[in-house]
Amino acid sequence: MSQIKGVFIGSSTRRLSLAVYLIDDYTSRKIVGNLDVSIKDHNIKPIRNPGGYYLFFDLPDDNYTVQVKGGEYYFDEEREAVRQDDLDELNPVVDIVLKPAPPYHFPSNATLIRGHLEDSGGEGIPGAVLRIKGRDNLTGTNDKGEFVIYLKGLKQNDVVTVNRKMLVKIDGKNPVLEIKHRDYKNLTKTVEIVEGTTTSLSITYS
Repeated sequence: MSQIKGVFIGSSTRRLSLAVYLIDDYTSRKIVGNLDVSIKDHNIKPIRNPGGYYLFFDLPDDNYTVQVKGGEYYFDEEREAVRQDDLDELNPVVDIVLKPAPPYHFPSNATLIRGHLEDSGGEGIPGAVLRIKGRDNLTGTNDKGEFVIYLKGLKQNDVVTVNRKMLVKIDGKNPVLEIKHRDYKNLTKTVEIVEGTTTSLSITYS
């Protein structure tokens, strides 16, 4: 749980009800840019303090759903049923982790799968859910059918040298990409991934 830093309320007395802290899933650090954070079904805007927290003051006692619009570089996120009674009165922080979207600026040595999911007519398919089997790296396609999967925290036994290439292995085998969409059948695709590079894919539902 994050600790609130840099809170300045001003001369008037106000009660801090909720503080939202946004974390980049790739770097595990706070998100620097200013995103749109709101409470669902309430016309209440937060104040962003110098520490990067989105502060909501004087909220009525209730349960809330926090919505974050990720903009160009992150997927939208929603945290349901935030109960004020469950929060620390002196540090009422809710951490929300945002997953990078395809336009995100990854470092040049990141281990990535970038791809495009399309139908038989070549149109991108939004709303698909993708993951590498055996790893906790769930992501999705954007409105153009584009996706990016990043493999971070690889350990020594996750990488094997084959023909001078540092190949990523999951349980000793090439990673398997799993794809699900409510309007299409499930797909799997075995992928060769070289550590520190980008693997490009184009996948078509037949």
